Amino acid sequence: MKGEFGEDAVILHTKRIKQGGFFGLFGRQKFEVIGAIDPDGQTRPSGQKAKESPPPYGKAGGESFLQAAPKKDVPLRDDPVQQSEEPHRHPGPSSASGKLWPESIRNVYRQLVDCDLPKETAQELLKKVLQTIPKHELHDLAKIWNHLNTLVASEIATVNPWEFDGTQKRAVLIGPTGVGKTTTIAKLAANFALVAGKNVGLITVDTYRIAAVDQLKAYADIIGVPIRIAYSPQDLTDALCAMEDRDLVLIDTAGRSHRNRMQMAELKTFLDGIDAEIHLVVSATTKDRDLSDIIHAFSGIDIDRLIVTKLDETSGFGILFQATNKTRAPIAFITTGQSVPEDIEVAEPEKITQMILGE
Repeated sequence: MKGEFGEDAVILHTKRIKQGGFFGLFGRQKFEVIGAIDPDGQTRPSGQKAKESPPPYGKAGGESFLQAAPKKDVPLRDDPVQQSEEPHRHPGPSSASGKLWPESIRNVYRQLVDCDLPKETAQELLKKVLQTIPKHELHDLAKIWNHLNTLVASEIATVNPWEFDGTQKRAVLIGPTGVGKTTTIAKLAANFALVAGKNVGLITVDTYRIAAVDQLKAYADIIGVPIRIAYSPQDLTDALCAMEDRDLVLIDTAGRSHRNRMQMAELKTFLDGIDAEIHLVVSATTKDRDLSDIIHAFSGIDIDRLIVTKLDETSGFGILFQATNKTRAPIAFITTGQSVPEDIEVAEPEKITQMILGE
């Protein structure tokens, strides 16, 4: 890469590919490498196109809810909640007295449910809004959304990246299987090592999954950081001692089924006595009921921060609200794809709020 583009070139992503063969088998193995150069100091090679920025979340076509919502105001009615004119849609909740909420509020309620917020959560949010919003704003959609935006932002907890003040930072990533912990570790390592210029070390205790160690080793070689493998709690302690000179140590763990008590006990044994921040990694595609089960299963381990992955694989982001409220832990990072290191972002309260509300 440096021979082709100069000494300032940086490798961003590599993957193995096979050419020919049968369904990718028995073919010739090749490597695909993606790199980058500083546009201010280098000239882009001919034929190479600048990467286009993706559209903002929730604006990939179609008009916004504020544009599409009905303009007609419907006064409070005394009749109980009836079946909606659209049988497949929930008609919206009623007040404590049994009166239907105004059409504007019920439309907002349906939008929240469409954003993958549970019905009970959507109702609670709107009840809080109705306690604060003036009556003359009750049928003003823009005002309702402003109040709702302020409320959700106040209930969303996020945290800034680590500040390196001479003290080593240690982070352990735990979570169920298939949520992308190893790829997330690689993204964090690449950003802090290559962009922030920190001395990063990697440790993996994921010795169960086939090729898991090889995968993280490959990332470590590309990024240029050391890696240690821990087969036992003592190995983990020894690895941490060997990396005392590192600014940041990232520890990868095997995915654990939240329904397997033995696996959860084994993970806790590894982490007992380790001074490190615990990051629970959950996928944005997780159903709310499963999220509750996962959080309950990992409740024996003190969770310091959250990382929500795979936001590119869903169109509703209610899990961002549910995860931080159920764990009482702040969101540190979100990931939006599998490319290393670019598909990871610091959790910003304003953006998180907009995503939750489908904006």
